[in-house]
Amino acid sequence: MKLEVWAKELRIPFLSLPAIFVPLGITVALLDGYFNLVHGILTLIGIVCIHASVNVLNDYFDFKSGIDTATTPTPFSGGSRVLPENLLTPRSVLIGGIILLAIGSLIGLYFLYIFNFPPLLIALISIAIITSVAYSPVLSKIGVGEVFVFLNFGPLLFTGVYYIQSGGLISTEAIVVGSIVGLMTTGILYINQFPDTDADKSKGRFHLVARLGKKRAAGIYKYIVNASYVIIILGIVTFTIPPTTIIALITIPKFRVANAILQKEYEKIMELIPAMGNTVMGTIQSGILLLVGYLIWYFLSIYFPGVTTILPENIS
Repeated sequence: MKLEVWAKELRIPFLSLPAIFVPLGITVALLDGYFNLVHGILTLIGIVCIHASVNVLNDYFDFKSGIDTATTPTPFSGGSRVLPENLLTPRSVLIGGIILLAIGSLIGLYFLYIFNFPPLLIALISIAIITSVAYSPVLSKIGVGEVFVFLNFGPLLFTGVYYIQSGGLISTEAIVVGSIVGLMTTGILYINQFPDTDADKSKGRFHLVARLGKKRAAGIYKYIVNASYVIIILGIVTFTIPPTTIIALITIPKFRVANAILQKEYEKIMELIPAMGNTVMGTIQSGILLLVGYLIWYFLSIYFPGVTTILPENIS
């Protein structure tokens, strides 16, 4: 029973995002000839632990502030409901979040040590740790939570993964790929804020949707997710990312459906569930398809090098 409760508290389905994004970042480095399996596994464990700690600590702070008891829960918003339903104590949830954050931090400290504490890696790891703790009590209240979700799941994450895999290098390509999935992940947070907006405002949380108002905010959603596809197309035509990543465009209809629902139902809660579901699945599937696109290009470069060498050297 306790395992089931903690699985619910950790919100395991959402942990699929770093579980996909880290391998995608590793594959970007692999295409440039860099691969370290041990570092890759440690990076994955560290990032998943930090993301899980955000989920758990967010639940704790939302319960203590009263937000969780004021929201109408859905499968994608309103928290895990573990604390309002008295399935765990606030103290155990806080301790669990701290332990997860400590594991992720220790792995980060290990990488800092073996790379001789480089300033860039110090900055990346520090931002990840600090914003994990500050997200719910500070960042989400002042309307910058969306910015840090984009950075932490996007350019900063992929820069860090590439840096660790390459032994100290950075890559424009990694930043581009990170921006694609970072924007989609921001779209998840953004649309999931609509059902909770009234409760959030009543407890002093003024995220972007709360500040803009639901009607105006609904009109911005499509620009967030559309920007991801614009980057994919620009990345392909400028030879920044492999042409095989074009398969990620298959997910466009999911976001179109989500946007259509949001424009009509932004004031409602249960009616938004399909829109939130399509945003989550669209992001997960896009990450998987980008990973598949990279792997296809990698194997083409090995077994059919003539296909890949006809393009500029931007793509290894």
